[in-house]
Amino acid sequence: MTYEDKIQLLEGNDFISLFSKLGAAPRWVMSAGKRSIQLIGLCHKGDNHSALFDPSTMKVHCFSECGRAMYLHTWIKEALGFGAPHEAKDFLEDWIDGQEIDLSNRTSKGILFDESPINTSFSVKQLEPIAGIPEITLLEITSDFLSDEQTLAKLVWHKEDKIEPSIMKKFGVMYCPEKDTIILPHHNARGEIVGFYERSFKPLRRNVKERFPDIPYLKLLEYPRAKYVPLLRPEKYQTEEKTSWSFSNSFNLYGLHLAKEAIKEEGIAIIFEGAKSVMLSNQYKVPYAVASHTFGCHENHINMLIEQGAKEIVLAFDKQYEIENGKEWDLYELKTKRIAERVGDFVKISRILDKNNLLSFKDSPIDKGSEIFYRLLREREPISKEIPVVNPEREKIRAEWRKISAEFDFTAGI
Repeated sequence: MTYEDKIQLLEGNDFISLFSKLGAAPRWVMSAGKRSIQLIGLCHKGDNHSALFDPSTMKVHCFSECGRAMYLHTWIKEALGFGAPHEAKDFLEDWIDGQEIDLSNRTSKGILFDESPINTSFSVKQLEPIAGIPEITLLEITSDFLSDEQTLAKLVWHKEDKIEPSIMKKFGVMYCPEKDTIILPHHNARGEIVGFYERSFKPLRRNVKERFPDIPYLKLLEYPRAKYVPLLRPEKYQTEEKTSWSFSNSFNLYGLHLAKEAIKEEGIAIIFEGAKSVMLSNQYKVPYAVASHTFGCHENHINMLIEQGAKEIVLAFDKQYEIENGKEWDLYELKTKRIAERVGDFVKISRILDKNNLLSFKDSPIDKGSEIFYRLLREREPISKEIPVVNPEREKIRAEWRKISAEFDFTAGI
């Protein structure tokens, strides 16, 4: 059996195992409606440390300096410094065959977290929002969903997460009785709905498979592959490229349509990872919060917030990445200090750190209630250089003084 035959027999979690072994920090994500594996701990060129692997095509799309797509073995060749593609194939085939792979003399061409040079090419630009879904389509999509406050009060997000039904309604949260799921619409900055996510509370498919290995495949499909997945499109709206109401996360910020006025007024914005944190922030009278729906944020997100008037952006990621002296901490430093260094000439960047262990391992900074959140927000750590605040009136006076000084010799008579 050839390498090509063997690689086609692998499943997604097999690749998770491989990438973990390589130190690529893999995690499942949705990209353009497809389930893919994000790689943020290893790259082959540049300093971005971000790539996306599609198990269905066996291709890695690199978001580092090259920006191109390549087959897995080519990416392995570049990332681990093999001399030829066939050497990378041999390496992968050894791993597939269950042999212990030796990384002792393999040097990643990805740059170390704490030594990587900083690309300072960030520039402020205006981005066109993702187009909204047509109103007539929205009516059809949502016709069987419930959004009254009496229904929302029965959801686990209210009972366990303590989000008020009025806040959920404000953000457009809905309930799907047919599948017993929560439907979460995402809006662009104009307030138009650009996509939907579905939150299931059933056991995950991989957990069911582990517990019941002989379960029929069709029965297994009744369980979700992840807690949050893009809502499946009705058949007539499906295309070969798009089977769900997904969208590009890097071009959208959850809750920006409701936060933008407060951001403009206060000059500050908070980026959480998830939607529930944004809703709770609103509930706690901190309305300038948005979510990136991933660990970290994109430069596009920074541009969107600068456009809305943000002078300071607070990164409020989950507690689990703050464990020092480990890979998670390296990634946390990368995802906070790197963006601060890149955009620090344009906006102040701070981050929330739980230095006093007020949170549990997987908590968002807001999960333990308003008082702890307010404290963490007050004690946030600046991680970019201070940007001088320009007072327009003061600068006008100084300009007039410089003009007068140029016309008169103030040393005369001394």
